Amino acid sequence: MSDLPGHARVVIIGGGVVGVSALYHLARAGWTDCVLLEKNELTAGSTWHAAGNVPTFSTSWSLMNMQRYSTELYRGLGAAVDYPMNYHVTGSIRLGHSDERMQEFARARGMGLSQGMALEILTPDEIKAKYPFIETHDLKGALYDPADGDIDPAQLTQALAKGARDLGATIARFCPATGVSRE
Repeated sequence: MSDLPGHARVVIIGGGVVGVSALYHLARAGWTDCVLLEKNELTAGSTWHAAGNVPTFSTSWSLMNMQRYSTELYRGLGAAVDYPMNYHVTGSIRLGHSDERMQEFARARGMGLSQGMALEILTPDEIKAKYPFIETHDLKGALYDPADGDIDPAQLTQALAKGARDLGATIARFCPATGVSRE
């Protein structure tokens, strides 16, 4: 490919949502001399059949922080890069059937509150008030997260790709990486 630059600060191999997100974030940080190589079309790997869930629940501080960041990014990404996206913030409840699970929810809620999230612990009656068709007879409670949602992974990837390109990064489709050398 003659349109590939002869030098790149970073070369990313793989044009799924993770690779394209890395490229977008590098470009946003001012690293525009970066290249992404994809052997096929963007999202042709595992991204095209991903479920598209956007949860924030985790028992790991760093994972929860990344997931929280993602929900904030996705809310404004379509407008920021001028690319239409289907991102739905639906909220979620995680059901707790045991005291141990409720303890785990309390810990997650504490981490979430420290990160500015609006997580709530619900009693069975509060669950029923939010979701009237649910059976709560065997539940101890639930963790409610109003920020959970879903997104179209292919649209997300294309939006991130457009943003990266607009910032000056290069994406080469149908360009398999056949070797790596560093000088």
